[in-house]
Amino acid sequence: MWRSTCGAGGGTGALGALLGALSRRISRIGGCFADESACRHKMAGPRLGPPVNVQRLSFSLLCLSPSHTARAVTSRPDAHWKNNDADYSFRRVVTATTAEARTPETRTKTTASRRPRVPRFALVLIRCDFFRPVFRAKMSITGNEIKIIQSLSGHRSDVTSSDFASDYTLVTGSSDKTVRVWEWVRGFGYVERAFSPLRGHKYQVTCVRISPQGAMLASASVDGTAVLWNLHSGLKIYTMVQVNGDAIRVCRFAPDSSILVTAGDNGAVCVWDLVHRSLIRTIVEHEGTTTSLTFTPDSQYLISACSLEVLKIWYVQDLVDTTSDSSCCPVAKCENAHDLGVVCAEISKKITTDEDDPLIKRYTMATSGNSNEIKIWTITSKSTPKHKNAVNEVAVEYCDSFDGHNSSVTCIRYTNNGAYLVSSSLDKLVKIWDEEGNCVATLRGHTRYVNCVAVSKDCLLAASGSNDKLILVWDLTGNLTTDSELVKPLRLSFNSLGAIPELQLMRNAESNDNEVKLLEKIDDISEGAINCCSFNSSGILATGSGDKLVRLFRVVEENNNVEELSYSPLEGHTYPVNYVEFSRDGSKLASCSLDGGTNIWESETGEKVASLPENSLSVKVCRFSPDGNFLITAGDDEKATIWDSEFKPIATLEGHLDAVTSASFTPDAAIIATTSFNADFRLWKNESYETITVQEDAHDYGIQSCDFSQNLEPVPNNIIDVQSYLLGTCGNDGFVKLWRISVPKKNDELGFEEIEVKVWRVLRGHGGNVICVRFSPNVSEIICSTATDRQARIWSVYSAECLYVLDHDSIVTACAFSSDCSLVATGCIDKTLWLWRMPQQLVFRTIVATKIQCRTKALIDWSTSDVVRWLRNMDLADMTENAQNTFLDGQKILTLSEEQICSGLELSEEQSERLSRELRWLKQDELQISQTKNCEIPHEFLCPITHEIMREPVTCSDGFTYEKNAICEWFMSGKYSSPLTNEILTNTEYTYNHELRNAIHSFLEQDD
Repeated sequence: MWRSTCGAGGGTGALGALLGALSRRISRIGGCFADESACRHKMAGPRLGPPVNVQRLSFSLLCLSPSHTARAVTSRPDAHWKNNDADYSFRRVVTATTAEARTPETRTKTTASRRPRVPRFALVLIRCDFFRPVFRAKMSITGNEIKIIQSLSGHRSDVTSSDFASDYTLVTGSSDKTVRVWEWVRGFGYVERAFSPLRGHKYQVTCVRISPQGAMLASASVDGTAVLWNLHSGLKIYTMVQVNGDAIRVCRFAPDSSILVTAGDNGAVCVWDLVHRSLIRTIVEHEGTTTSLTFTPDSQYLISACSLEVLKIWYVQDLVDTTSDSSCCPVAKCENAHDLGVVCAEISKKITTDEDDPLIKRYTMATSGNSNEIKIWTITSKSTPKHKNAVNEVAVEYCDSFDGHNSSVTCIRYTNNGAYLVSSSLDKLVKIWDEEGNCVATLRGHTRYVNCVAVSKDCLLAASGSNDKLILVWDLTGNLTTDSELVKPLRLSFNSLGAIPELQLMRNAESNDNEVKLLEKIDDISEGAINCCSFNSSGILATGSGDKLVRLFRVVEENNNVEELSYSPLEGHTYPVNYVEFSRDGSKLASCSLDGGTNIWESETGEKVASLPENSLSVKVCRFSPDGNFLITAGDDEKATIWDSEFKPIATLEGHLDAVTSASFTPDAAIIATTSFNADFRLWKNESYETITVQEDAHDYGIQSCDFSQNLEPVPNNIIDVQSYLLGTCGNDGFVKLWRISVPKKNDELGFEEIEVKVWRVLRGHGGNVICVRFSPNVSEIICSTATDRQARIWSVYSAECLYVLDHDSIVTACAFSSDCSLVATGCIDKTLWLWRMPQQLVFRTIVATKIQCRTKALIDWSTSDVVRWLRNMDLADMTENAQNTFLDGQKILTLSEEQICSGLELSEEQSERLSRELRWLKQDELQISQTKNCEIPHEFLCPITHEIMREPVTCSDGFTYEKNAICEWFMSGKYSSPLTNEILTNTEYTYNHELRNAIHSFLEQDD
């Protein structure tokens, strides 16, 4: 029954004894399994795998020298046993070394859980091949035979969930509390990544999901948490806690990567913003356990299902709209969807439209339950623009049932092209169905319940997980082996000078810099308290203090030292300086004082260029508008004065009943906010200088400071035409409040008469009066506050979480961010100036958030402004004026033909050709149509991150081109290094690669 041959020195001594013992043991096994019942009895345990009839055994001997040179002689079976159209194949690898005696657990880890590492003095590798049953079924996808290509062990309990990334990375979750990440390595098949398993849950893992672009991984658990991981490094990004801490059964990414949704035992559905890593909304509508979540492929609808047989459909825009205080209601509902409750739901990626009405979309959904049937449903949606206050019409209709399983169907997955549905069941089977409900294949191999199944994006592989603790990897083509090269190396196109460093597998280097660091504490820089500070865009730091002086400093990057400039201090005030601020371009510096005067200085020379007429009372604040055209001053006379760019007074704002403590402009300079000691703040029109609204009792005991977010879209809102602003205030009640100010837009004009002001967040944590509040520049992701409790606090604007507490020796009076958000300066009443360096990850997050909107608008909801923005991005800026004049919007794009649109815009023939091509692709993107080619795809058309053909190629600062959604998701995962070189990016800017995009379009439009 056995043949063996050894290399030099391989068949004598201890090795010979080992081979003899193993030969006798396997001979006994072969003799025992004379019939199928004995086979089932002897091989029921997980170590030996599923029941099989053994007819042949293959033996391989690998002999190694200390230099790791290897050669193998193999006796392989020359025939295989068939029964009822089934092949029986079973593979196990056993290793033995002289260094250590391996336990069964050690063998499992060595052979399946990680890339095999050859010990320096390894003597022998014995390979035994058994035969495991595999159903031989023809699938019209390939017309070849399906077989098990690999059996993965490593989990110590039930395998509960699995998922594939586009680069064939396989992720599995288990009741053993771990998540394992497997990569395909040519010659070995699936091996475990070096950082695997991921340990972050206290109880069983119920669900794992890879993000659409493959940068992140989400895992959910009975412990009530969902953890977001970086799939490439294994680092934990963020932990989300379910409402009341109840068990989470399911988690799903939206296809556009904007949100993650979790649900579980308490029926609550939690919607998480992935950009800001914050909870947007909690829906408590299901009375039973929410067992399943699925999105339509265009990210427009979310379907939730529960154990009480109920399906509910939600419009995603309603879920993410944080401008609305009203509770969300489902747009459609289906009761009695499945007897004994719904277990799983999945929507096909195919979207069809009505020929007569392009606004009507149809989606196909499959559901499974605790019965043995799979139900097929059609969801029909008629979309209407939300900014026109219309309501989407949604209907769900039962269509068909797929019958074939003998027990509950635990998991269902559509293939990426929507042509097939794969299901797993408690009957130990995996089945593959075509669109007509025909079972085209039944896959047998597991010995216990099959809990989960996943299919690779190209339909080459499937993976199933079971209570037998195994993951079976299925070859859906019949042509693959562990030697197959699934992930082909990319030949990279580099768009800047410099060589490509060696690619390396390592954890994020940037993750080590995750704390605020004190760079320098400068004692006694003045003879009075530091009352204020401000950075300009050139990195100059200005301070105003109780000794009547304005001082200017520069941070030396080489050693992080703070040096005072040669022309500092600036003398011009006769009493303490209350406030200093640079203009947005950094060229001018304004300072105001208790003496009632305001001075304007040249930043680079220290020369005084203007001295505003003195007020009879103290001037507490002086601030420039973002465009530099206006300056506001205010103080103890209960008034605010507006000055033009020549520093001439143009308006006086009157109405406060107490001293004006602070003022701020909106980022578009449309609104001015002023605050007062009597606890109210007022909003004013910047053109007419009329009062818009008065917010009384904003803070108990008075307001100390205010600041507007510089983000023109601070609160996610894609539904109606509303301009939102975010105002931060702080006061003597110890709170920082963030106010959402919403102004309706009519024909791009602000309707101030319908303005709405509401508290959006309250930041609690200070133990004293809060003196100063400042948003970070640009996107204003974070906010800093200072207080009499001797602390400065850094807050997340969107989660209201206190990220860092900066302790000082005395009352902290002022704070300021540098223009790139890398530095924070704080001033204290004890005459000290503190300079802090912000964590690099937090700095990059604020930059990345400017590029990544919380959600992508549906085309139907595009306004004319959205169309103009799209035209500019597509290098069609010469058409924007015509689009504005004709009020071209998303509804017209969807309902009119390309010819009608081009004619209405009065375009030239060349312009019409360019626009028509882009409109066709825009509509295909709206329907999530996947363009595929049967021929070889040029390597430069593939995204290095996803290994898929690019739709929106963009070039980053590392010189390489990526799919836009992929690089944005890469940044969201917390990685700010180059995906290809692993070097820290100089910036996160990207530019559209129009030339490559046009080449991809031309390639895909060619006939196969």
